[in-house]
Amino acid sequence: MGIYITIYVSFMLIIGLYAMVTTLLNLRHFRKLGNVRDTTEGPLISVIIPARNEEASIGRLLESLRRQSYGNIEILVMNDQSSDRTEEIIQGFAAKDQRIRCFTSNPDERLHANGKINALLQLIPHVKGEYILATDADTYHASSCVAYAYSVMKEHDLDIISGFPTELCPSFAGTVNISAMMLTNTLIPHFFVYHFPLPSATFAIGQFIMMRKKAYDETGGYTKIKGYMDDVGIARLFVRNKKNFAFISISKYVACYMYTNASEAFRGIERSIAGIFPPKAISFIPILCLVTILVHIALSPVAVIALFALEGFSSAFGAMLVGVLSFFISWYLACRKAGWRKLISIAAPLTIIQICVMYIHGLYNRFTGKGFIWKGRKIS
Repeated sequence: MGIYITIYVSFMLIIGLYAMVTTLLNLRHFRKLGNVRDTTEGPLISVIIPARNEEASIGRLLESLRRQSYGNIEILVMNDQSSDRTEEIIQGFAAKDQRIRCFTSNPDERLHANGKINALLQLIPHVKGEYILATDADTYHASSCVAYAYSVMKEHDLDIISGFPTELCPSFAGTVNISAMMLTNTLIPHFFVYHFPLPSATFAIGQFIMMRKKAYDETGGYTKIKGYMDDVGIARLFVRNKKNFAFISISKYVACYMYTNASEAFRGIERSIAGIFPPKAISFIPILCLVTILVHIALSPVAVIALFALEGFSSAFGAMLVGVLSFFISWYLACRKAGWRKLISIAAPLTIIQICVMYIHGLYNRFTGKGFIWKGRKIS
């Protein structure tokens, strides 16, 4: 028991201090990259949007894009076999604004095994701009969003950028599930990856990805992506091909109405985190190790209390307390800077437990052949 406590205390101290240093340096990195003056004039930027059954949100998105201070844009929307009023709404906006064009995806369902990637692949040939902004239909953009993103890319000579929008969900439980993505801002050293590109540590989110078209063509783009992780996949592809990538702070400029309830949020986030590991039997081992580590982190506040009850103000208790406080304060800071409300920012133990459940359930879906269903399609 003594050895276990020593290992647990040491682990929490190391992971807590690492999270604190990483989070603070990431936040400093985001501020430095974002210190640019918005440029409202420049080359044509093509905004591409895959949309499947998005009648509740597509109008809000298109209206926000029409109001961009950066005027030289085209807006290409792929109606991906929607069964609701999505296409009708897009066509209505296209009639009012010639910058908006609507396309319909190929009806052959075999082409949609990878969902969003295939919709993006069908949009790319229609792109005319020097830059491509890929965004989701459930996002909403501040009027200076495109100008800011272009300015960051121009100022720092970047080929691709991504960042977290402000994530919105009416359900508390759903928002707890969505906040699982904050683990990346706490543990991934974005500042280090920017200076020393490492594909395995590169992270992106498909709600907002901006790319230089020339760099996209040189890498092969979405045609080279394996699996269904369009966001992480394209960012890692760029990094492997020596293109300049940065994960930036974008929450002030983009909001995303990601999911409407806890069940939808669980399935959506589960689908994303399951793609981190390859679909092979050997993946069971790293997933089991990761879940074990995450459970220990989630329960560490309880462990601190238990350790105090056993040993009082001992050196082990002090080290454990420092580690636990460092980790959860880091989480709180990362969440607040990314636009999460206070109640969600302090719910890290709940979020981390949910991540564990998602991994286990995702593993079950893989090995039983059930896979992942999204927007009525089985994603392969």
